[in-house]
Amino acid sequence: PAAEADAVPPAARETLPRAGLFRVLGQDVRGSSNNVVGQVVNVLVDPEGRPRVAVLDYGGFLGVGRRRIAVAWAALNFSPDGIRLGLGRDQLKAFPEYREGEDVTFALPPPARPVAANPE
Repeated sequence: PAAEADAVPPAARETLPRAGLFRVLGQDVRGSSNNVVGQVVNVLVDPEGRPRVAVLDYGGFLGVGRRRIAVAWAALNFSPDGIRLGLGRDQLKAFPEYREGEDVTFALPPPARPVAANPE
């Protein structure tokens, strides 16, 4: 009767294997020399919900001199070994500080190396 007509159908579900998922916030990011260059503190998404920028706590020692910078989501590489960024400390040092509520200037991925032509 009326109760059956008002019943809300359950939400659709999906289960993903844990092995293929990564926690991002709070994770260290390693640079081109395999040293830790920062830690992910935020992910900024576009209006469609796609990740565009990762905000990193960068630099400093024991919290002194630390600042936040933004890097393109596409510049990050995810693997079971962690998060990698193809930029080094010196490159990141030149980037302006990320400030909440302001336009975001972010580091882009390094350009792809040209593939050498295969002489025949």
